Amino acid sequence: MAQTKNDVMYYLKALICLAIMIGVGRLPAVEPLTDAVMDVLGIFLGCLFGWCFIGLIWPSIAGLMGLVLVNALSLKEAFAGGWGSTTLLLIFFMIMMAAIVEQSGVSSFISIYFISRKWVLGKPWTFIFIFMCTVFLLSAITSTIPTIIICWSILYGICQQVGYKPYDPFASFMVIGVVIVGTFGLAVFPFKPVGILVFGVLQDMSGLTVDYLTYLCFTIPMGILCIAAFVIIGKFIFRIDVSKLRDLNEDSFKNTNLRLTKRQKFVIGFMFALIVVLLLPSILPAQTFLAVILKKIEASGAAAIIIAIMCCLKVEGEPLMNFKLVASRGMQWDVLFITATTMPLASAIGSDKAGITAFLVKLLSPFFEGKTPFLFLVIAIASAVILTQFAVNNIVGAILLPVFYPFALQLDISPLAMTSLLVYTCHFALLTPAASPMAALLHGNSEWVHAKDIYRYGFLVVLSSFIISCAFGIPYVQFLFQ
Repeated sequence: MAQTKNDVMYYLKALICLAIMIGVGRLPAVEPLTDAVMDVLGIFLGCLFGWCFIGLIWPSIAGLMGLVLVNALSLKEAFAGGWGSTTLLLIFFMIMMAAIVEQSGVSSFISIYFISRKWVLGKPWTFIFIFMCTVFLLSAITSTIPTIIICWSILYGICQQVGYKPYDPFASFMVIGVVIVGTFGLAVFPFKPVGILVFGVLQDMSGLTVDYLTYLCFTIPMGILCIAAFVIIGKFIFRIDVSKLRDLNEDSFKNTNLRLTKRQKFVIGFMFALIVVLLLPSILPAQTFLAVILKKIEASGAAAIIIAIMCCLKVEGEPLMNFKLVASRGMQWDVLFITATTMPLASAIGSDKAGITAFLVKLLSPFFEGKTPFLFLVIAIASAVILTQFAVNNIVGAILLPVFYPFALQLDISPLAMTSLLVYTCHFALLTPAASPMAALLHGNSEWVHAKDIYRYGFLVVLSSFIISCAFGIPYVQFLFQ
């Protein structure tokens, strides 16, 4: 009887999902939005409902096909924008790397090494802060998605060693933390995806370019403060049980073998080689041969080459990576399907013909008139934080900047200060799968975290980061760019 009731509820949710996809497009458009935009919004809202309350696979497929049926994209464009995107390729190969790191026992070795250090024994929150700072640094200097996947793999090993299971509060809180802190790391440099797009829009409008050092002086302290807030929330508000970490002592590891096998040494070598390859384009002179090659193949190509070498290389008579075995046991299809849909959806919503920018100008203008500079910036970043939960963050930044720019000039606010603040707060994208590729990755990790925990923990993390941005970020960024 209970099973029948569950089936009825499932099909009812499925009907609601499809009804939203089809029905919103039949509603009259509010100027300057068009009927075509209403069709795309309906598909987006239907996907969002499906991802939150049903699952990730078939709502993603329905959404992708819906974009084709409403003529927002051709079939070729829809699949090229999702399954053919370099972002999806990078996620695919990084999942492969994370799988071999876990299956070879490397993640278990690294996790034991981390938690057995004297400076962390009996100090779980110190360990959590340092671990998150490591995520922040790796994400800043390399690539965010590989950082998240690798750090998740290490985190899983830690949980396994000390006795935490998937969906335990500690495991869920840390899985979510890796994503949000990794996203903070993505905001550190202005040449990352959101920064380069939004500052490019500013340059087109005003001719202004951002000074990298000044921008770094803003983003690094902001990131550290937001990480500290994350730790405080976990310790004092949610009271996450970290007793299994606190009970660890030197005797806990006296029988642990911290010697790597030959195969594990090779896996670690290739893992660090991938990190170095991702880092090199940022530090090598742009015209050097290696920098040109790495820029041409991009991060996804570099990851593909390293995976290919691992499949080719034999260690002790066996391939270092058995591709079929790793793919069958380690591939996270939920992540791939949701990412493949959010990318073309973001493209359709953020296109020039969508009219979203004009709509936001009309909607937000009354809120900006007669406000002080501080209150204007609070409203601006609140708009960014809210909108970026429902639309890919680089699209939100590019849409909002032209809305805010003329008001900033009227209030004598530095456009560089406002844009820096906007770029940073657009990275608070976590709560829904459509917020960013990293959010899609998180919502796709249904093996370790429930959607309800993403909303429960994530909401307070985003809220605390917003408060820090208002209380500290606004006066600080204005001081830096005065």
